[in-house]
Amino acid sequence: MNHAAIHEFYALRSKYRFIQQAMQFQQPSLKDMNAAELLTSIESTIPSDLISPNQYSLIKSLASAFTTRITSFFGFETRLNSPSNSVDYLFAVSSKRGEREELAQLFLNGSLPQEIRRKAEWEHIGRFVTEWANPQSILNKKIPGVWFEFDTTDEQSVTQVPSIFIQTPNLRIDTLEDTDQCLWVTQTTLPLLTGQPTSAKLEEVFLDTIRKLPEGASVLHVASMLSRASTGLRMIIYKIAPDQILPFLVSLGWIDHKDDVACLLGELQRVSSRIVLHLNITEKGVDQNIGFECAFSKERYNQETNWPEFFDYLISHGACLTEKRDAILRFFGLDEEQSEQAFTLEDYTAAPRLTASDYTPALVRYLSHIKVNYTPSKPIEAKAYPGVRLLGAPKTEVDVAVQ
Repeated sequence: MNHAAIHEFYALRSKYRFIQQAMQFQQPSLKDMNAAELLTSIESTIPSDLISPNQYSLIKSLASAFTTRITSFFGFETRLNSPSNSVDYLFAVSSKRGEREELAQLFLNGSLPQEIRRKAEWEHIGRFVTEWANPQSILNKKIPGVWFEFDTTDEQSVTQVPSIFIQTPNLRIDTLEDTDQCLWVTQTTLPLLTGQPTSAKLEEVFLDTIRKLPEGASVLHVASMLSRASTGLRMIIYKIAPDQILPFLVSLGWIDHKDDVACLLGELQRVSSRIVLHLNITEKGVDQNIGFECAFSKERYNQETNWPEFFDYLISHGACLTEKRDAILRFFGLDEEQSEQAFTLEDYTAAPRLTASDYTPALVRYLSHIKVNYTPSKPIEAKAYPGVRLLGAPKTEVDVAVQ
């Protein structure tokens, strides 16, 4: 090979490497993407009859306010008995992978857009997030994750004020000392989020609800619905057996008119294997409107095969449209980043649970759960929560060698 050909060969190789590096720069690894980039990465897989292209653009625009890697788990909420293809947008921020710290830094640097920063609700959220990221704070030790939920009013708008769901694992009261272990919710977290002290009456209802939890049950999330005209709290109770739910509600002063809920719980047990209780409390006690979050195995993700039967049940009760069911089932999938190692779903785990910082990532699209809402003397309503989660498979020696 003559010198000119050699020179041309190396020039072309350098050009190719530059283009390759540029493409890699423009398309970061899934594990390094911010909220808007994650949404963009799955955009081509979204059925338009589930989420309209126009609203998806609005959701991406909202997500673009968070310019760093703050989430590895996000999703949507859709009403199953409505033909509308508008959805609510949700994302989780974990205390792992540095997500919590990245979010706090956006507030500390003043990096969020002005239209967000100037809202009083976001000022409160910023104080809460900053305190959560403080290693010396009780919130840093108590809260493993936070969900942000953005409601939509129609296909043309997405609210910029979210409801905040605080993860509170194993929150229950079995001894007098346990009461003090719950006060960080009402005396630190809620005042930071709302900008005002929690009333003594609401705190007492909150503590009484926890005291009356049946054996084995605990509070999974406590939510402040900042985007809504609500002065109460959402409490999400998990590890509660279906036959414990009604006695627990009755102990709180709740009334099962005409045994409707007893009948509903019996039906839900036949078509799902996990039921989580949602209830709202105010200073007056527990609200009559309640929700039942229904799902199956946590780890089967897009391979879960039991959803069609659940949808059949909802359709037979007028709580779901067939076209909405079909759109959700088309949402399922797994997008894997290229790797020399072949993986199956069983090889992956949720990214925040991985101890290694280097892993082969994938995004799984699946149905997280369906929430069945009950209001006395009204037909049941159902909402579905399609989820997208970053998974990771630890790299083997073969993976490392080929890089």
